[in-house]
Amino acid sequence: MIQTLSDHELVEAANNGQASAFAGLLERHYDLIYRVALRTLGNRQDAEDVTQDICVDLAKKLASFRGKSKFTTWLYQITLNKCRDLMRRKASSRQTQTDYSDVLANHQFINESRREALEWAYQAIDYLTEPLRETALLVVAEGLNHAQAAEILQIKEATVSWRMMEVKKKLKEREAFLAGAK
Repeated sequence: MIQTLSDHELVEAANNGQASAFAGLLERHYDLIYRVALRTLGNRQDAEDVTQDICVDLAKKLASFRGKSKFTTWLYQITLNKCRDLMRRKASSRQTQTDYSDVLANHQFINESRREALEWAYQAIDYLTEPLRETALLVVAEGLNHAQAAEILQIKEATVSWRMMEVKKKLKEREAFLAGAK
């Protein structure tokens, strides 16, 4: 009996709770949904996923079918919209992955740059005399202010300031020497 009913009659029966009418619609149009999804997406797995999603969603969406067009026209629209949604999600996911890769690459570049800068700084600090090296490590590497460094080193704050000026002077001399050696 289901086979003799039109799509419109099956929709009406399905909307009135007749499960066999809904099953009949799915059986009649499953291949159409899959075929359109496969041609649109070009991927068998995605087409199967979209087809299954439409079959699940169709029970809820069936009530929105007004019968102003053929059922298949309405079903084509649903299928194409579902395919477009999937393509947008995949494009968004690819963009997110690309953005993440870019951020990761930038982060790695920054970390590499920091590592190189720190390596240079530690080599430069090793070039300094012990009192200047200790002062530079406390102020630059540890981020202490001059008063805190002075307290730790048990010297005057003015001495820390003088030592930091000496550190800058020595490092500039070293940089100029290295630049001239190249």
